[in-house]
Amino acid sequence: MNVINIIVMLVVGAISGTVASKIIKGFDMSLLASSLLGIAGAVVGATIFNFLNITPGAGIASSLSKTFQVEIPTNILGMIVSAVVGSLLILFAVKLIRGGIGKRRKK
Repeated sequence: MNVINIIVMLVVGAISGTVASKIIKGFDMSLLASSLLGIAGAVVGATIFNFLNITPGAGIASSLSKTFQVEIPTNILGMIVSAVVGSLLILFAVKLIRGGIGKRRKK
């Protein structure tokens, strides 16, 4: 693994962890925690998509290409989609374990 791959992995992890923590409320995380969540989410998402034999991001990349004539690499887009989905699943599981789903918080 070269330095560029590590940098891409950290950037994708930071993006996906931040997006997931904004979608599922109740998780205020630092950039480091968001990056770690995103990297773990990428592993979870990649495992799920590989098991289902789905290429995440392929439809989005082709739609962008047809609509805006912009070529976005499917692998980068797929990594982001996969990492966000995996991060969402991790946060959802954490929230379930904490007992936060379906319960109202006291103000």
